[in-house]
Amino acid sequence: MVADPQMLEIEDLPSARFVYQQICEAIRREQPTVAGVFDREQMFLANGGAVSFESHPSVSSQPGGLVEIATPEVRSPSELLACQRSIDELAAEATADSETSFDLRILKNSSDAMGHVYGCHENYETEVGSGVMLLVYRCFVLLLWLIQTISLLVAMPLMMIVLGMMGLSRLRKSKNKSAADETESGSFFDESDFGRDSTDANASQSEEFYEAMPGWLSVTLVGLLRLVHLPTVITLTFVAQHIAFRRQRKYLTAMLISRVALCGAGNLSPDGCYQTSAKAMAVDSIAHMGGFRGERPIYVFGHWLSQFCAKSFFSLGSTKQMFRRRQRMQIALSDSNMSDLAEYVKVGSVSLLLDMIEANFTHGLPIVQKPVDSLHRLASDWNLVTKVPTNQGPMSALQIQKLYLSTARAFVDSVPANLRGEAKLVLYRWQELYDGAARFRKNATDTGLAIGRIDWLTKRHLMDSLDPETLSEHDPPSASESSTNHWAARKKVDLRYHELSDEGYYYMLMESRPELSLVDDKQIARRRKSPPAGSPAARRGWLIREFAGGDETMQSEWAYAMIGNGKARRRVDFAEEI
Repeated sequence: MVADPQMLEIEDLPSARFVYQQICEAIRREQPTVAGVFDREQMFLANGGAVSFESHPSVSSQPGGLVEIATPEVRSPSELLACQRSIDELAAEATADSETSFDLRILKNSSDAMGHVYGCHENYETEVGSGVMLLVYRCFVLLLWLIQTISLLVAMPLMMIVLGMMGLSRLRKSKNKSAADETESGSFFDESDFGRDSTDANASQSEEFYEAMPGWLSVTLVGLLRLVHLPTVITLTFVAQHIAFRRQRKYLTAMLISRVALCGAGNLSPDGCYQTSAKAMAVDSIAHMGGFRGERPIYVFGHWLSQFCAKSFFSLGSTKQMFRRRQRMQIALSDSNMSDLAEYVKVGSVSLLLDMIEANFTHGLPIVQKPVDSLHRLASDWNLVTKVPTNQGPMSALQIQKLYLSTARAFVDSVPANLRGEAKLVLYRWQELYDGAARFRKNATDTGLAIGRIDWLTKRHLMDSLDPETLSEHDPPSASESSTNHWAARKKVDLRYHELSDEGYYYMLMESRPELSLVDDKQIARRRKSPPAGSPAARRGWLIREFAGGDETMQSEWAYAMIGNGKARRRVDFAEEI
């Protein structure tokens, strides 16, 4: 967002692409970076993370926009928390250091003032199946590989049309530019192009091409490409809903649905209702592609869809990694937490439960009936009294969490001490978070343990306790406008609670409550510069430092990098030992 004391008109505000470019430039000044293999606007960092621009070309010239900043791969909740906070700090300073006259700010939240829902995803490596189900899964992957090959052949003529039109668009632009330059200066060179980043140039060309293409033609081409990939989508949807991660989804869903009581970030909806989680209210399915038809599932398989469709021209060979037993499971039901405790418990508890499921320690875990409906009911009730149907009878969110917590404690006690890792710490902090919500449920005025730790409850407390006049930069609401302006004042708290700056409401709270921080400045500084050891991020970060800005170009993906030029170009997998 832009802090705007001058009340500028919408057309005077910076475009989403301009803001993204300014953030990227500021990050490049701090550490080495390289572009993505498939997305030239994506930027991989020397600390192992990545920055992406989430915007359609048709709206990238408008104000606003989404910036996705991903952490590197980690092997413990503590490392993840340090990486997450280092990225928050990096993003905050990048906006502050951007070379622009606008006062840019980043909100790390899950919903904007217009009700649009977005936010973070969680990714875990776990067994996609075992025994017969693993065999069935691999058979479907083979089928998908064949469908992918056929789709590629069918889509080739369509892609040739797109590439041909792009070439004609560039040629026409080049001729027009040359004529204009000759007329104005007698030169075929434009000094403004010198020093221009190739990523910005490619993005601009793509945007201009999209705008130059007739609407009916772009709609037709996109529709035909989606039709070509429809068999892949149908097959992948079946795999996602009935085969992949069956055991994980069976025993994990109730925990994810009920954890909005502990880890929800809170949201004030446009109709004035307060919810524990905006992401929860937007969920409409259990497992799906997430984006092909606008689905918002709990378990999203969009990265698989990209593997078989969006990158099919380049990924026929790399599709073999889909045969592995361990795959990436992506959870979309995840809030953008400001609280260190909530962030840690959110990831640590799921990691612990995945270990329990792989060890077949699932006896007594609840299974929620009608998960999507139950999720909406729980997220709508910030008083935490609603009960939803389970295989063990009606249960509230806190009752479900208590059962998971006690089962996880029994599992950890059964594991040898030298194999527990951070499990004991996860249980301790999980219990601390649960106690804060339980005390509030018993007595609505007993929020001392929850403030600063449970995001939705902290945000609700700020909305209820702060004088709306002190929250507004303008005149206090008149009697005739009290309802609308009261919502606006509360919504301001909702949004600025997530602001990554010294003026963000959670950061201001942290200044008076330093004990809320679970990671120290040295850890954050270390992870801001270098990735954790023992993960693919370590090799990625090392290669970026070696090749960024050198004679040999490097482009990166999460699993591998392409290094070199022309025939000497080679692929380096990050899973290999350095």
